[in-house]
Amino acid sequence: MKRFALSLLVLLACVSTVPFASGAGDTTVSISGTATVTNGTANGDTVTVTPLDQNYRRAGQSVNATVTNGTFTAANVTNASLYYVRLSHDGLAHYALTNETDGISFDLGPTLSGRVVSENGSAVSNAQLLVASPTGPPVGQVNASENGTFSVGPLKSNTTYTLWMRMAGVPYKKTVTTGTNATNVRFVKRAPTDDDGVLTVSGGNPASHVMQVSPRQNSTGLSVVETLTVRNTGDRPFVGPVRVALPNGATPTGAMFRNRQTTFSRRGSDVIINATIAANDTAQIGVAYDLENRSIRKSVDHDTDRLAVVLQGYNLSEVSHSPNLRPGSAPISMLTNDKALRSGDEIRVHVPKTAQQSANGGSDNGGNGGTDFPTVVMVLSFLSIVIGGILAYRAL
Repeated sequence: MKRFALSLLVLLACVSTVPFASGAGDTTVSISGTATVTNGTANGDTVTVTPLDQNYRRAGQSVNATVTNGTFTAANVTNASLYYVRLSHDGLAHYALTNETDGISFDLGPTLSGRVVSENGSAVSNAQLLVASPTGPPVGQVNASENGTFSVGPLKSNTTYTLWMRMAGVPYKKTVTTGTNATNVRFVKRAPTDDDGVLTVSGGNPASHVMQVSPRQNSTGLSVVETLTVRNTGDRPFVGPVRVALPNGATPTGAMFRNRQTTFSRRGSDVIINATIAANDTAQIGVAYDLENRSIRKSVDHDTDRLAVVLQGYNLSEVSHSPNLRPGSAPISMLTNDKALRSGDEIRVHVPKTAQQSANGGSDNGGNGGTDFPTVVMVLSFLSIVIGGILAYRAL
């Protein structure tokens, strides 16, 4: 459970460990609000305010305040674009992200309760549940009883929380909105499936399938890193192999699952990566490979909503591609799909050597050229598209 919980702590880790970014100057502000608890009190609770810049990086030190008579004021907070506010109450944590300096409200009251059962309705005893907030960070952890019952609260009203459970290495997920349906929650532990027909490439922001194309080191070919956001659309966990199609003539050099390097195997034209994905959840899967030639021709293995081929350092006007791709609206060379791709649809990209821009020295140097999965390149591919702004939506 501890390792599982870490995947939900990304935001908190960024808030607590990323070096300070340049803020809005040396000025400070006071952040104030209210905290109330139905049939109780928040007096004496701790509120922590962390200033963030527009890219959600820390812009100054975190400041603590204490709730007194239902209100709190955190003084001398670095003036910033955003403020990440955390209320600790009765062993649980509650969060707010705001650009306001006052009027922040924590109103706690509802209880989330229910029972963990197997598919035949029998109780799953002593299950350990992690409760996550709408923005991802954990609210707290609760242990189910011998007969599978659990209860956690008080929580925010009309707020959607995610229940996570891991048993025998298999993840389970259920979303619940506090209200009339939150007091008799039925959390079913279903047997996992290995049918990859439940998988789609969707839910990624800003793209679900990213191909980062770069020159191959000491070669005239190409290096490619593909990262897919794979969603399990079924009603039970997926545990099994995930296929990622390789282009003709590709040599795989590494693989990644959930931001960690992992093992892989090859089956025909596919790379095979073992994955565990909860129902209605997503996971990132990546493959790195080298091409001796300069053409990418492949079929997608899963339905894909949004694909982006990033060709940073290349002149897009000299790159040819299949009709189902078009130039993307970004300050870097990029192709994207004109409509959703179906499993089996083929994409083609040809990058002639003359497309190499002089900014890269006009020669094919670069690429990963190694056997370790190039995580940095993978991350940069996402950052490039985010910076390019192919989608305006950005959620914390």
